Amino acid sequence: MRLVIDGNEVRLDASTPETLGAVVAEAGRLAAARGRVAHRIEVDGREISTREEREMSSRPAAELGLVRVQTTTPAALLREALDGALDLSAAIRRDAKEVSSSLRSGDVPSAKSLYVSCIESLGTFFQLAGAVFNGVRSGAFPLPVAADGEKEELPGPPGSTADILQRLLAAQKEEDWRRMAELLDREVTPNLEEWSAFFSAMRGRG
Repeated sequence: MRLVIDGNEVRLDASTPETLGAVVAEAGRLAAARGRVAHRIEVDGREISTREEREMSSRPAAELGLVRVQTTTPAALLREALDGALDLSAAIRRDAKEVSSSLRSGDVPSAKSLYVSCIESLGTFFQLAGAVFNGVRSGAFPLPVAADGEKEELPGPPGSTADILQRLLAAQKEEDWRRMAELLDREVTPNLEEWSAFFSAMRGRG
């Protein structure tokens, strides 16, 4: 197996365990030594997701031909994560509005189909949020700096999200379509707007 980081082939230490997870961990260590972080991973010509990376972590390196790792700076990675979260939040709010409209008009079949996609997107959104918080907590992601050089005071993230989602799932289980529409309009969407404001503050957009 060959490892290439940012276009440069890297000779692995003989003590490195021969699994994909160990190789990726070593690539992360080498990147960190240069003040960078692993960003994208390609295995035998195919980019793999974070989930696929976890699933493939124990795969023997001998089964792989070429692993390419692209690195970036922590600040750039944070911006990308925040941009992705903001874009996804806007898309979820549009879908939630459409689901609510379909539920209120009695078109439950159409609403159900889009609702499933909406819930999946919410899961992805909060995975992104978790990655951002973990990065900030570990010091991997830099916080915004004000004009006077001090770290900006950020608003706290919304704290009622879990309760809202529990109520939404309970209404779904009971097939209480009107209640679901109300929750989407009056609680889910405003909560996502608060998250967007929080991430916008982190992004430095004011």
